[in-house]
Amino acid sequence: MSKEKYPVSEGLEVIDGFDLYRSSNLIMALVVVKSERGKDLRFYRWQNRKGSWKVDLARFSVLRWNFDEIASKVKELKEKHNLI
Repeated sequence: MSKEKYPVSEGLEVIDGFDLYRSSNLIMALVVVKSERGKDLRFYRWQNRKGSWKVDLARFSVLRWNFDEIASKVKELKEKHNLI
């Protein structure tokens, strides 16, 4: 992984990551970063503005999120509201 793939702030090292969505203008990803305080799992959203990737209101830790519960709730809502 690299800062080219995930353009995080200076002082952070990209360890690993997973694209939730990627296009030429938008990246949403879960990224493991390392700082002087240790490792963290963060949700990021970047927008491509005039050829430069900028964080777009999302760069927060999701380390304490229960992803199994989130997946279950997403499935429940999709079924309940007949979403594909």
